Amino acid sequence: MHQYDFLGQLVLIGALAIANILFFQKIKVPPVIGLIVTGIMLGPSGFHVARDTGMISTLAEMGVVLLLFTIGLEFSLEDLRKLQKIVVFGGTLQILLTGVVIAAFAYWLMDSIGKGIGLEKALILGFSFSVSSTALCLKILTDRDELTMPHGKISLGILIFQDMAIVPLMIGLSFMAPGKASSLESAVEEILLLLLFSIVLFVAFRMLMPRLVRIITSLHAGEVLVLGALVLCFGAAYLASLIGLSLALGAFVAGMVIASTDESHRISRTIDPFREALTSIFFVSVGLLLDVKLIDLPWLVVVAIVVLIVKGSVMTAIAMGLGFPARVSLMAGMALAQIGEFSFVLAETGVNIGVIDHHMFQSMLTIIVVTMIVTPALISAAPKFAAQMAPVFRFIPLAEKVAPKPPAPLLSGSIVCKGEIHAAIIGFGLSGRNLSAVLNATNLAYTVLDIDRQIVRKFRRKGEPLFYGDCTEAKSLLRVGVDHARSVVIVIPDEQAAMQCIQLVRKLNSEAFIIVRSRSLDSVERLYRAGADAVVTEKFETSIQIFSQLLKHFRVAPGTILEQQEIIRKKGDAIFREPAGEAGGGGTEPP
Repeated sequence: MHQYDFLGQLVLIGALAIANILFFQKIKVPPVIGLIVTGIMLGPSGFHVARDTGMISTLAEMGVVLLLFTIGLEFSLEDLRKLQKIVVFGGTLQILLTGVVIAAFAYWLMDSIGKGIGLEKALILGFSFSVSSTALCLKILTDRDELTMPHGKISLGILIFQDMAIVPLMIGLSFMAPGKASSLESAVEEILLLLLFSIVLFVAFRMLMPRLVRIITSLHAGEVLVLGALVLCFGAAYLASLIGLSLALGAFVAGMVIASTDESHRISRTIDPFREALTSIFFVSVGLLLDVKLIDLPWLVVVAIVVLIVKGSVMTAIAMGLGFPARVSLMAGMALAQIGEFSFVLAETGVNIGVIDHHMFQSMLTIIVVTMIVTPALISAAPKFAAQMAPVFRFIPLAEKVAPKPPAPLLSGSIVCKGEIHAAIIGFGLSGRNLSAVLNATNLAYTVLDIDRQIVRKFRRKGEPLFYGDCTEAKSLLRVGVDHARSVVIVIPDEQAAMQCIQLVRKLNSEAFIIVRSRSLDSVERLYRAGADAVVTEKFETSIQIFSQLLKHFRVAPGTILEQQEIIRKKGDAIFREPAGEAGGGGTEPP
């Protein structure tokens, strides 16, 4: 039964991956690293146990397709339109600048040590290393709930463009083959044909996908829903591959089209278990690719660090050039500093055309894997590092841009005098908008600070007292009158930025009553230590509303409901943190 040997390898991969993940969780290292280490242990650089890499690579690619499909389900076409400046201008600049800078550095470095490489090799190195890991970056940002933050949106926009640019890059690199006559007209013709087919495919998705989703979800059969979701995902990916696009990009576009339907959440819930399993295999497959001699490892690690610095710096400069604050730009740069899975494809193109030999190919793979291994730590450290380094960049004119003042007059609420009852709202997401609506209805003055230029422009035209700026900068806080506000309400998702904002507000206005929104119980204590007067936890308050509605339905006295709300708010943190074995099984008792 040798045809089933790959099942034994999958079982071995799964068992070792579980053990590694448990170990790395103990030392507080992300599971992704445990999966990559599993691949290294079982691959050529380790015990060389997993030999059927073809099957594993196929499953891994399916995992990437599912990951991009589910991420697409979280983003509508309207969300993509908001990212068009980042995708078009930011993506183009990132690919070109990074590719040229790394190619020039590789050419100079190899020449300086007496091992000169040709221009073709340098360019293949540069543009292979210019793309980042869509699977790794989006997986970590999603797990950290940062994909909807400004730096997460920048990362998503750049990654979308990189996926679209893979085929044109492969076409361009193929013209570097020795003895092949270059033809610019032929390359342009291929790219234009690809663009035409892409537009046709997108229109077809827009017309057919919503109808297919409604048909699948209207049939009340679990089997149909599971199979239908997989057919939509892999069918879209396959159609995209037929015209030369990447499988992942086709799945992402299909997910975005489906996101506009009411049934998208059911599709997402059905796909999730498959996505988690196959994406894990992808990260294991990254480690399996590694085959390097220990003697070469030190200098390859040094090169990997240089690449991380170059890519992160270029991306930071581009984001600042597009008008994003230094802190957000630095976080985006660190998130996109690694080299991605499509770099394998571009490197293989170099091998196939005879420009790159096997030794150089393995060296490239090692550099790619090293950058991917350190990525979780980079993204985790990005908020604190960016907060510390952002002041260094503030002398750069690009970082000081502010949104232009619109011709429309602002409401009187934006003209706030000292002594007037005034609230400064930091962040204009759903919570900020609801709060401003209540303050407006009760005739209380307020001002709002937000870091999204498009939101600022849109709502200032509607008369909202909205100002552009970074809440970690004192001058931005002064713009909304924090120095004489009675209260400051911070409703932003970035915990590190929120803590910095609290500390700045305390310096500018020690009397202000500071209310902060927290996404989890874990950050409550840190926010209080930073100087917050009140911390409202999203999931915590949701649970309070649920039991309040239940007690109201059971006709419990309003006074008792209010009493229970106060008890939970005062002691709930301890209640929810108590280990399950020690928690009592009864109801909440008044003190």
